[in-house]
Amino acid sequence: MNNLKNPIYKSPGNNLGFTLIELLVTVAIIGILAATSILAYNGYISASKKTTAKSLMQTISLAESEWYADTGSYYVNSESSTCDANTISIGELNTTLFDDEDVIPDDLGWGICVASAGDGGSFQVFAEKENGTADDIMCLNRNGSIREGQAECS
Repeated sequence: MNNLKNPIYKSPGNNLGFTLIELLVTVAIIGILAATSILAYNGYISASKKTTAKSLMQTISLAESEWYADTGSYYVNSESSTCDANTISIGELNTTLFDDEDVIPDDLGWGICVASAGDGGSFQVFAEKENGTADDIMCLNRNGSIREGQAECS
């Protein structure tokens, strides 16, 4: 009869803990929040690396201007109008254009190469995401414009 006087029913033994259902619901909510935040975090990291690759393409363009002033020609990894950015060594660019400084990081997730353009009178900088799709290609021409999702700069 004591339960009728008290509007809140308490289980026998006066346990003040949580029920199993309450704990399962809490764990499920935390799991959903963690999953969505991980996806958002990965998106931010990917966008940040793409922006870094664009910045490095501009940096290479400036280094090419210095190289041209010193040698009278542009440094290129490929004599053709395109190159495979994932097969060119980042260390080669760091050694040649940046005097062995580690300007282009190895763990960026983007390959970068420099190809000849305009019958050798100019250059194009290509960046390609490692294990990316055709949309994950960027090209910077000598004028400084970056085209995305194309293997040609023209």
